[in-house]
Amino acid sequence: MRPSILLVICLGLAACGGDDASDVPPDAEFITTCGMPGDEGNELGIGLFCRTLNDCTDNGEAPLCSNIGDETTWFCTKTCTDEDADAECGTDTECTCGNGGCGCTPSVCLQ
Repeated sequence: MRPSILLVICLGLAACGGDDASDVPPDAEFITTCGMPGDEGNELGIGLFCRTLNDCTDNGEAPLCSNIGDETTWFCTKTCTDEDADAECGTDTECTCGNGGCGCTPSVCLQ
C-alpha cells in the first residue's frame, strides 16, 4: 500500500479517537516505512517522530500521529488541501490525497 493512501486512512481514523492504542512496547521489534526515532520534522512539526497520538498533541500545527492508521509509519502530520501544499505543509512535504481526504506527508516517505 502506498504511504499516501495509508496517511489518508490514518487521518480518517484519527477522527474516531484512539489515544494510546498504537503504543509499541519498548522491547518490540520496530518496523517502519516512514519515520525514525530522532526525526525532528519541519518548521510546522510535520515529520516529527511519534509513537502515539499524544506525542503530537503539543507539536505546533501537526497534532496527528500517522501510526493511527498505519502501524508502520511514525510521524506527526495534519490535514491539508491539495491546492496549496507548500503553504499548508511546509518544507520537504507534500499534501497527499485519497478517498478519505488529504494529509501532509514528508517527501522522503513518497520516494
